[in-house]
Amino acid sequence: MADKKGFDLANLLKDVPKLDTADGREQIEYIDIGQIESDPGNFYNLVQLEELASNIAVVGLQQPLRVRTSETDPEKVVVVSGHRRQAALKLLIKEGREDLREVPCIREHVTGSAALQELRLIYGNSDTRVLSSAELAKQAERVEMLLYQLKEEGFEFPGRMRDHVAQACKISAPKLSRLKVIRENLIPEYMNLFEKDKLPEQTAYALARLPGDFQHRMLTALQATIPSGATVEKVLSKYNEGWRWEPQLTCPDGKACKRGDVFLRRDCETSWRSFCGGNTCCLECDQAKASYSPCERMCSKAKAQRKEASDKKKEEEYKRKQKQGRKHQKETQDYAKRLLRAIDAAGVSDDSKINWSYYDGFPVSTIRQWAAGEFDDPAGWYGPRLVPGRCSNDHLAEVSKLLNCSTDFLMGLTDDIHPMPTQEEPEDPMEILEEETASADSWDDISETLDQVAAPEPTRRIRWESRGATPPMNKTILTYKMTNDGPEYLPAVWTGSKFKSPNRLKELTGLQYTHWLEVPPPGSGESCEVAPPEQAEGQLVICGWMPGGTFPTESCEVVADFQVGEGTQIRQVCIYDGGDFYFRAQGRKGAKIDAELIRWMRLPPEE
Repeated sequence: MADKKGFDLANLLKDVPKLDTADGREQIEYIDIGQIESDPGNFYNLVQLEELASNIAVVGLQQPLRVRTSETDPEKVVVVSGHRRQAALKLLIKEGREDLREVPCIREHVTGSAALQELRLIYGNSDTRVLSSAELAKQAERVEMLLYQLKEEGFEFPGRMRDHVAQACKISAPKLSRLKVIRENLIPEYMNLFEKDKLPEQTAYALARLPGDFQHRMLTALQATIPSGATVEKVLSKYNEGWRWEPQLTCPDGKACKRGDVFLRRDCETSWRSFCGGNTCCLECDQAKASYSPCERMCSKAKAQRKEASDKKKEEEYKRKQKQGRKHQKETQDYAKRLLRAIDAAGVSDDSKINWSYYDGFPVSTIRQWAAGEFDDPAGWYGPRLVPGRCSNDHLAEVSKLLNCSTDFLMGLTDDIHPMPTQEEPEDPMEILEEETASADSWDDISETLDQVAAPEPTRRIRWESRGATPPMNKTILTYKMTNDGPEYLPAVWTGSKFKSPNRLKELTGLQYTHWLEVPPPGSGESCEVAPPEQAEGQLVICGWMPGGTFPTESCEVVADFQVGEGTQIRQVCIYDGGDFYFRAQGRKGAKIDAELIRWMRLPPEE
């Protein structure tokens, strides 16, 4: 045997196999599976048995079991090493694999120290198994007992016993110390969870450093919930500071607070909040008053107080929405009254639908109710339902035709339901001259006639003006800005202090533009010379309203009036491609306009 003095575990265990048989050689014998018993002292978990059984079924048993003769029944043997293999073989035999009943085994004949033999097997299993923390704790306990048994047999152990146990289990000394604290101090309920690998080592170690009665209190308070290791470490730190989660608080009714375990549970459940400890009454705690993610463990009085505050806030928000909604309903009512004039004038039935932008459309009966001020809860109104100008291009002509009204009326640009008749083009002075001179009797009469014919006013020379120049007051201008979808034009009137829509009914708040251009009114016969923004003098082009039947000389953008129905006109910014007019959609050519052209005006070139 190895020298009992100067104990060296690694070298000592190398010599142990020689004690197995009389001649030092191992022999394999086949033993019926029914004669093989498990060691009741085995503390290793039998895991992944199905996977191991599938492997044995394919390739057979690659490593024999190590057994020893049973001390109670010489006809049987006890497994020393190979409990998982034994369990896997039983599964296969139960499924009908009788060819595996005879199991190859190596019988160990203990002729030396039984403790040393068992220690050798534990040392060997440290290389072949991935052990859980609970298994390592049991292994360390068993190794420590075996080493003390060897010490009684005469072996000497220089140094600390903890270091020898760590060497045999092949773990670090600090980890061994943690496992010993767990093994010795963790209450049985938590130890049962630890052995089933349901309690992490960090949590178990923190719990084991708390008194047993406080562990029981935590177990009861948490109702089988497993806290994290970091949380229990914080609880342990506060406990060492003197915290006991026994609040010295008095409720408004004068009774003492008895919610200590609730406060403890709240702190064990928390993740990012600070600990409570029961040091602050729920009625005064900020976490109970928080608008978002409040404490879920507040008392019933605090919950009632919070609900009262929440209900009050909801009521205030509801009243605010009602107030805002009434404004939207008033706007809707005003326009509904206006629209109802055209509906009644056209004799449209109540079950007809008026299509409007952003909505599927409204029955005339609904518009009639709105005009009478009959609305539902205003809190549900986030904007007016009928807004002048919100009727999309797709529906504008349709609604105008249905109601037999002008698009300007629908857009809120005029109060007249029916369109004004198209102004006749002014007479050409040369035609007047020809008619007058044809009836003249002498050159004197012709001269007199020439004197009576008013000469045409000279063409005004205007151009795009920059934003810095002030527009003329109370005259229609065309504003211009470039967007990602192309140029954007908007008519406006400068009143001297603000911009308004051409009919002065709507203020154009926040109007954005880079250039503006004064536009002559249609039918005035007035024309002007217009230059694009930043274009030099001498590069002016003539721009004015032109009658239908004439066309631009090249592709360009125009503002044009079209006849879309009897007495119904629409005005569109559109594109002329040299032959036809098309809707302008996001800066590009859209659908072709199949309608009678009344007049058009070319838009100035863009910057």
